[in-house]
Amino acid sequence: MKKYLYGVILAFRNKDVAKTIRLSLLASISLTISNIHNLFGTMMVGRLGPSSTEQISAMGLALISMLLLSLPMNALGSSTQAIISQMWGKGERKKALMSFKSATLLSFITGTVMSILLMLVGGKIIALASPTEKVKEYGMKFLAIRVIGMPFAAVTFVIRGFFDAIGKPTEHLKFNVYSTIFCIIASYLFIFGVLFPRMELYGFALASSLSSIVATIYGGAYIKKYIQEHFSLSEMMGESYRKDMIRFALKNIVISLPALGAELIAAVSFLFFMWIAGLEGPEHQAITFILVNIIGVAILPTMAVGASLGGLVGRLIGKGKIERGKRALNDTTVVVAITSLIISTILTLFPKEMIGIFSDQQVLIEEGRKTMIVFAPSFFFVTVGMLLINTMICLGDTRFIILMEIFLHLLLFIPAMIIIGFALKAGSTAIWLLVSIYFILACLIMLIRVKKGSWLKKWHI
Repeated sequence: MKKYLYGVILAFRNKDVAKTIRLSLLASISLTISNIHNLFGTMMVGRLGPSSTEQISAMGLALISMLLLSLPMNALGSSTQAIISQMWGKGERKKALMSFKSATLLSFITGTVMSILLMLVGGKIIALASPTEKVKEYGMKFLAIRVIGMPFAAVTFVIRGFFDAIGKPTEHLKFNVYSTIFCIIASYLFIFGVLFPRMELYGFALASSLSSIVATIYGGAYIKKYIQEHFSLSEMMGESYRKDMIRFALKNIVISLPALGAELIAAVSFLFFMWIAGLEGPEHQAITFILVNIIGVAILPTMAVGASLGGLVGRLIGKGKIERGKRALNDTTVVVAITSLIISTILTLFPKEMIGIFSDQQVLIEEGRKTMIVFAPSFFFVTVGMLLINTMICLGDTRFIILMEIFLHLLLFIPAMIIIGFALKAGSTAIWLLVSIYFILACLIMLIRVKKGSWLKKWHI
């Protein structure tokens, strides 16, 4: 026992862990801020009266539909970070710059294509999973407005990946803060009709799209200034400039494909999850979306730690400091695990208060309280699992991640959800218990992967 306690103490004293936490602290704030507008938007919509339940349900379906078709953009951001962190650690700055430029162009094109595709198929997805006609109507109109911001959001993913890879998360924090403040203020004005016509749910969609454009403008200004300060003209130009751009674009695509596959499987599973929850009525679908909002914001700091940790470990291994990189990975996992126990306890002790923030409808509050009590104790496995998954993705171990996702989702999670949720109609609480089991298994698999050091094969070590 003393040996383990001493190991925990050493983990908290590890300078690389402190560096990771310091870097990820700002990245955590940035990630949380960039997604917290959904949290505030849900809170505002939840105060619109009896129709708020169906509007929250519609918002959830529309946003998960967007998530399905925005996954290539997320994957490109992760692949950009993986490549740049390695190149930066080796001192190959021109290659890092080429990767960023190619990924930026590729992401905007991808975002535009995905937005067009979303307009064609998004409505069908919403119609399939909607528990009522009103939810369907709300969701389709919301999506038509929200899709405008997709290409711009794609570019910000790549900018964020660049700054995380070189250990400068403060830069993308700046433009995230501005765009999020804009979104929250605009949402309030549009939703409740202050100085503008009352738009309710659609006001949030408009504010979100406009905030994506604002984030791209600010992000472009920061990245342009940074590139001009850190790269010479000879590094930005050369005879093989176009050839390099194409080569790094292809490399970004190859690395991002496995991550895209893993995220696609998870997103499809969640959409199916929302549909099963909606079979009991829009209130259960709304509860599911509210819980995902709470849990999502809670684990975003962990995901940020994983991104920063992946960048740090990648730079250390690029410099040949393998053992130091492995120790940073292990000790950071210990620190996150201890911290997550505290969060899990808070969620377990105050479930009703958490749900009440988002709605004044008593049915939602009571059902949400039951579900939160079931899920909250597994939060430890959620955070540790997400930490390791994001770290491994940023280190290029994406093929293993997608194989794990295929196994857990297609062979275990979805079949069990069909049996328990659809066939037995056990309710959303039982389905959230399945979610807990999924995260427990994912966490244990990733812990074994890290312990064995199999991920190092990707670095030819």
